[in-house]
Amino acid sequence: KIKSVETNNSKDSLTYQPKVSGSKWTYHITTLIQNKDYNVTRMDYDSTINGKLYNVFNDEINGMSFTHQDGNKYYTVLTAAANKTELMIIDESKNVGESWVGGVNGNDTYTYTMKEKIPVYTLDGFTFKNVLKIYQERKSNGNVTLEGDTYYAQGVGQVNSEGTISGFSVKVKLISVDLK
Repeated sequence: KIKSVETNNSKDSLTYQPKVSGSKWTYHITTLIQNKDYNVTRMDYDSTINGKLYNVFNDEINGMSFTHQDGNKYYTVLTAAANKTELMIIDESKNVGESWVGGVNGNDTYTYTMKEKIPVYTLDGFTFKNVLKIYQERKSNGNVTLEGDTYYAQGVGQVNSEGTISGFSVKVKLISVDLK
């Protein structure tokens, strides 16, 4: 269950990925081999990748992660890719049902679809406003190797995600957030 949501009147209250240094998100991940809480913390520095400035986050499971906002579009970087492939994971301007190719890395194509725009979303008794439900699919040589839905709340970021990777179930849910 969600334990606490502290937005502290963050100056990022209108974004889908708050980026004030020191902000911390705690998630619970459930997979075949993992069932634990972990933290994601906004670092106090940025990094330039492929000529763009990215906010740096320390993710206790995935290592360093990077996000970049350009207007109403949000990007991340596939850090395992040799060329640091950029993926557009959120495009607020898309209407429900519209899809976009977020990026291509070798034989992998990442496609996203705006499934819902939810004015009020309740998770474990907590109410989040202006939530985007985005479906992600990764195809490798025509085969789906990753798929699922992620919920992004305005002013909070990712709050819930459910899907599969190579046929195995993955669930990630927000436990607490402390925004600066």
